[in-house]
Amino acid sequence: MKRPEITVVMPAYNHELYVGEAIESVLNQTFTDFEFIIINDGSKDATEQVIKKYKDPRIKYYSQENSGSHATINRGVAMAAGNYISIINSDDAYHVKRLERMLSVAKEGGYIFQITDLTLIDGHSNPINDPNHYWIKWYTKLKNGYVQTSSPLKAILGGNYTISTSNFFFKSGLTSEIGQFNNLRYILDYDFAVRAMKYNEKGCNFLIGEKLLSYRLHGSNTILNDPISAHVECYELITDTIKYIYGPDIYPAIDHLKEMMWAIKAIYDYYGAAAPASSKTRLFLKKYIKEGTLTHKMAKSFLNWIHKTT
Repeated sequence: MKRPEITVVMPAYNHELYVGEAIESVLNQTFTDFEFIIINDGSKDATEQVIKKYKDPRIKYYSQENSGSHATINRGVAMAAGNYISIINSDDAYHVKRLERMLSVAKEGGYIFQITDLTLIDGHSNPINDPNHYWIKWYTKLKNGYVQTSSPLKAILGGNYTISTSNFFFKSGLTSEIGQFNNLRYILDYDFAVRAMKYNEKGCNFLIGEKLLSYRLHGSNTILNDPISAHVECYELITDTIKYIYGPDIYPAIDHLKEMMWAIKAIYDYYGAAAPASSKTRLFLKKYIKEGTLTHKMAKSFLNWIHKTT
């Protein structure tokens, strides 16, 4: 059989409300030479029933016990027959020309890893365009940092501007060079992107201004459920990457920074767990985390959760 040009991999988990829209956004692409691997990662809702409604011959459906996003994506990538691999999560959606544009630019520029700009949508698929929305402000800052920095790898130290694995389009065989997706609950996308840039920074491309992905922000986004753990994973990745970029001379400063950070975290854990609604906790939040930032919003969410469960 002829090898498809692109393999689209969709890990699906408990997204009965959104998975249909995600599937249709792939099936309706202007570029049609693709196979579509959908893996249901042990969903407990009606995700499987929704998926099985679609009978397109390009779909290859598999179901498994819950194994996590990294394992599910790795399984799909391992089965992929396409020359390029495109990932979409089951709560997001592609612009109708995404695959056509990504493939054209990848071939023209010889890129091994690509992302695009995106549109933020809510749980009802409505675009979120308010420039004062906390997420939009954060994302705009990340894009500005990318534009102002000549190095994509250095720019990503300021935040994960790739945003999601749904934004990933990469050459088949890349995982053979840099490894599979790692078992990271919150930053497997960030980690993979950094490794791709370490491997071939000039082969990585960001189509800023081309909003070819709709990224959904809703109450069950993984990173919003446990922001503290997410920041711990992120902190380790960033500090290790700084060491990689700037070399041994920076090691003492980074190691000292880590010591200070863990001391701060220990204080936070003590006051947060012992007295989540106390003035000391609020003082910590105000003193160490800048108000209005995504981190501040996540920390407040975490403290509210502690308060409800203690």
